[in-house]
Amino acid sequence: MGTYKRIRSQSAYEEASVSAFVDSCVDYASNVTFHAVEKGRALTSKTGQVQTVLVLGTDAQLKEMATAAACPHYDAAACAAAATAPESRAHVVKVTATVRLLIGKVPSVASRHNCASRPDQVSEIVKQAMAECPAADAEAGLDIYYLGSGHEVSVAVAIARSCRRSFTAKRGHAEQNYLNVGRPVRVVMPSGKTAQLAVIAQCVQLCQRLVDAPTNLLDTVTFTEIAVRWAAKLKAAGIDVSANVIAGEELRERGYGGLYGTGKAAEYPPHLVTLSYKPKAAMPPKDRIALVGKGIVYDTGGLAIKPRDGMCTMKHDMGGAAAVFCGLLCLAMLRAPIEVSSILCLADNAVGPRSQRNDDILRMKSGVTVEVNNTDAEGRLVLSDGVYHACKELSYTPSIIVDMATLTGAQGVATGQHHAAIYTNSEASENRFVAAGKACGDLCFPVVYCPEFHNAEFASAVADFRNSVKSRANAQVSCAGQFIGNNLSKDYEGEWVHVDLAAPATRDEATGFGVALIAQTFAAELL
Repeated sequence: MGTYKRIRSQSAYEEASVSAFVDSCVDYASNVTFHAVEKGRALTSKTGQVQTVLVLGTDAQLKEMATAAACPHYDAAACAAAATAPESRAHVVKVTATVRLLIGKVPSVASRHNCASRPDQVSEIVKQAMAECPAADAEAGLDIYYLGSGHEVSVAVAIARSCRRSFTAKRGHAEQNYLNVGRPVRVVMPSGKTAQLAVIAQCVQLCQRLVDAPTNLLDTVTFTEIAVRWAAKLKAAGIDVSANVIAGEELRERGYGGLYGTGKAAEYPPHLVTLSYKPKAAMPPKDRIALVGKGIVYDTGGLAIKPRDGMCTMKHDMGGAAAVFCGLLCLAMLRAPIEVSSILCLADNAVGPRSQRNDDILRMKSGVTVEVNNTDAEGRLVLSDGVYHACKELSYTPSIIVDMATLTGAQGVATGQHHAAIYTNSEASENRFVAAGKACGDLCFPVVYCPEFHNAEFASAVADFRNSVKSRANAQVSCAGQFIGNNLSKDYEGEWVHVDLAAPATRDEATGFGVALIAQTFAAELL
């Protein structure tokens, strides 16, 4: 599939623009690099440019001059100034002709459902520090000296997502692949595996770029092209990644009724993209897993159309697919000793003469029949076909299937803006994901798992289920997850985890949520 190429329009002008965007995603490189202390002591700015330096740590860490010796600019005067510096701010303590020194005091207190390193505050501090970099000295970038030990992944992810190369069409960037290259950021840590941290940072930022991209650039066809070209790129680098694509009318003929029905009215057809990674042939995989992502590249709501304000930002509705795509890239580049398939369920929930209607009856890939009573509850339809595909259409039966989706607005009400909701048939997986989230900063919290209560919400007089709940006051997040679970193969005996990341996937802009969670859950020993 290395030659997969879209045919979108007859416009050479438009195709050149889209091709440039696609190329920028396939060739994406992070602006963040990671360095050991020995190398960090030698970091210097280019001649004539002011070097902006952020020293990051808790109050106790900032007071230890021995620890702070990792930063050549942190002297006794700076240490004294740190004692009165406010928490959670990039506080300027020294400005000279060559150096602008900032202190970032990270709170040392975290509740039991938070990450101990407080990546939420690290992100805010780094954003402020980036704003302090003089515009005239953009090439000098920002040097960050992290004084803590442990929690390197959560800190690295927080830094990466807060100083990302964001998607933008401002100030001529539309002619530059819609890419703001951004300032270089060099991070010095006393411990941690710098090469692995760089991989996670790159994948988190790529996820952000995809989620922030508008649908006139990232449609089902271009997303597929990006995925297939990444597979070919890794294959050429000696990493065993392959791609398989089922699209358009082939989906209908092969029985993927949920995915096909959702996307059939759009300008570009629905796609089911399966990326597969295998470790080296001499290394028997320690586990075999499957990831499934909701990839609604735009969600109008279909014929149950959203209002104007509710429709804006629906370009983000493919955040789950972006997370599992970039999560697989991360595991592959880390060379994790597990076999992984990432299934992207890509569709544009558009309005047109061929739109799916309320009252339509769908036949899902699993054989389940669904009476559509809300075309705006489409994510569960595409994921249902995806999880069945994971059960029965791969070359192996996964021990665990993880689906990720920006599925319900109710998720933000149930578990908040910072914690994804976890709905799973396994208490062990529930605990595993919560622990992984607290370690990497992609926080999770479980919602009630009780299918015998949830399934009653989907009762239909004419089909096995309806696709939307009868009562919106009855555990909506759990119910939506259970609808997907109803499409697992009847003989599947493995674990299944549904991750609803609707709220944490974006905070005005994309966060790259989910990528680090996948890496931490399935490759923690490599980090």
